[in-house]
Amino acid sequence: MPEDAQQLDRLLSRLAEALNRRERHGDAIDRILDSQPRRTEVRSLTNDASIKAFRRELIDGFIRADTANRLLGLIEEVVARL
Repeated sequence: MPEDAQQLDRLLSRLAEALNRRERHGDAIDRILDSQPRRTEVRSLTNDASIKAFRRELIDGFIRADTANRLLGLIEEVVARL
């Protein structure tokens, strides 16, 4: 058998083995569906005390330095977790 034909046969054999393994273990979607549900600790910042205070003072037209610092601290915490 010519070398090219042998190489083709080896390739086809490896593909068949890979398909058999995939069928036994499922595909990526099966693995995700079978895994534990994902959890997140994401929460809206809309009702955070720092945001509420900043919004209130922004509407009043007078933003105190400590309120701005609390807002910046919250933003820093969010950015650090990205």
